[in-house]
Amino acid sequence: MNRKLIAAAALLALAIGTPVAAFAQTASQGLTRADVIAELVQAQRDGTVPTSNWDYPPSKQTIARNAELYAIAHGEPGTATASASVPSVSAQ
Repeated sequence: MNRKLIAAAALLALAIGTPVAAFAQTASQGLTRADVIAELVQAQRDGTVPTSNWDYPPSKQTIARNAELYAIAHGEPGTATASASVPSVSAQ
């Protein structure tokens, strides 16, 4: 009886300790939040974001248009001629 009790206690300790050890292991670090934000801003500047599901991967025209819209929205240089092609909305 004493051996069965010790064996059961050892098995229980092993079963309880295994999940804790699994969480203690760390995988290689991924991107930080700042890295992801920087990549997103760069993708917006390049014109690859946003794209629709119908235009995936984005066509060259979509990329050029998105880059143009980003430049207009963020006041980047060289947008004077680009703003003429943006439809205007009149306030009424």
